[in-house]
Amino acid sequence: MIRKFNYTGRKRIPRSRITINLVPVQRGPSYFEASIDLTGIDLPKRAEIFIEAYRRWFFKRFHFGTVDRIQQPEDRYLEDQDPRALIMFRVKVVEPGARGRILAGADRIVPHRTDEKPSDKVSILPVDFVDLGRCLWRLDLESDPPILQLNSTVEEIKDVARSDPNFMALVYPEVVRQVLSRIVVEEDYLDFEADVDDWQTQWLTFATNMLGYRHLPPSGDSEPVRQEKFRWIDDVVEAFCSTYKTLDKFVQIRHAGD
Repeated sequence: MIRKFNYTGRKRIPRSRITINLVPVQRGPSYFEASIDLTGIDLPKRAEIFIEAYRRWFFKRFHFGTVDRIQQPEDRYLEDQDPRALIMFRVKVVEPGARGRILAGADRIVPHRTDEKPSDKVSILPVDFVDLGRCLWRLDLESDPPILQLNSTVEEIKDVARSDPNFMALVYPEVVRQVLSRIVVEEDYLDFEADVDDWQTQWLTFATNMLGYRHLPPSGDSEPVRQEKFRWIDDVVEAFCSTYKTLDKFVQIRHAGD
């Protein structure tokens, strides 16, 4: 039976305190390795630690010992999952005993894949591979954070999305536009100095870095304010295209084929 938890009054564990590495296996299910730093967080030593892996209908919980004795279980395998699939994780520190009250936690943790080059940059756009029928890509804006879905039936789609100039020019500017529209227009989220763990804050930081200055549009839902928000988003998309030279590379590829 899956143990249920009570979320009342829990503390937040910064994602910077958690490292999860996803290890793909050529033959067999992938597994993960995790390290958790709870130093300075006031928690009972005997409180239990759980890590949960999830993706759509997949869910598996792993017991990682207690606050005073963090231990990785031997079984950290993610069975029946595409090795390219985006598995996300959450960490829960649970009160010892039968009540199951969550004392601290962190959610929506995107793991680092050991088959990819290490990076000290925060990934603000998780990528997942799913069967999209006749569509090449789709942006899942209902997810927190938004996820770029790529058609798993297309050979080499991962390499295409990572380095193909055509994909960069035609897809990513629209992704930036849609994500920022959700944050700035729909949610009216306009504080890039909020919690750095919030995906909205990370996207706003990315956007203002693209522009080269710390400026955001005004808050509100009036038509003049909405128009100013859309102009701001246009400026960010233009800056993105300029930074990555999307038009130049697209034209160069097209002329190379003549």
